[in-house]
Amino acid sequence: MAQKSSQAIVLQTTDYAEWDRIASLYTQDFGRIRGIAKSAKRSQKRFGSTLEPFSHVKVFFVTREHQGLIRLERCEIVRAFPEIARDLKKMAYGHYILELVQMLTPERQQCRDIFSLMLFFIELLCENNFREDMMRIFELRLFALLGYQPQFLSCVACGGTFSLSESYRFSVKHGGIVCSRCQSKLHDLLPLSKGSIRIFQQVQNLDLSKLNRIFLSPATHEEGKLIFGKFLEYHIGRRPKSLSIIDQLR
Repeated sequence: MAQKSSQAIVLQTTDYAEWDRIASLYTQDFGRIRGIAKSAKRSQKRFGSTLEPFSHVKVFFVTREHQGLIRLERCEIVRAFPEIARDLKKMAYGHYILELVQMLTPERQQCRDIFSLMLFFIELLCENNFREDMMRIFELRLFALLGYQPQFLSCVACGGTFSLSESYRFSVKHGGIVCSRCQSKLHDLLPLSKGSIRIFQQVQNLDLSKLNRIFLSPATHEEGKLIFGKFLEYHIGRRPKSLSIIDQLR
């Protein structure tokens, strides 16, 4: 048995048997892990309320070779983010962040940048000036970290470099922009303005700490919501459940 510890964000927790809980967490050092917390529902000293979704914790656990579930030994709270629980919209956006990471990340594959991205956006979510267009920025950066980064710098059909004198559409299947010369060769293209392309180029390369300085116009936000929503469905085969809740609240 190997005893380990790491900072983590709780993605999902479900009750198991009479007193146990099964939790999914994204850790800083080990990627996404899934483990069982024995007697978690009655052990205030070892777990308390640390296994609630969004919680930033330090988790201590034991792993066994060739065993799926790890054994969670205890958790210590770093930050609980009660601001999210007090606001239905913030909670819906937060669950969308957690759901994307839960669905898209492989188990036990470390990516410190994904942990940092999640924590940065959960902290942003707690601020009074949080905007829905920030979700588009989160989507785009998560896609890039997972190797799904859409191509906005050149045409995915001919390889021609992006030009302000050209007009473009977006191909979900091919994962990027398509210039006017190539649009007749492809199908199911989505509208995308040059201004939106420039913003998405900037978002892909900007330092994480500066992402909250990016403002999407209403038009760019709507284009991004359509394109990234379709792009996400293409890669995972279904629409995230939390998006339906966001639509109802909107």
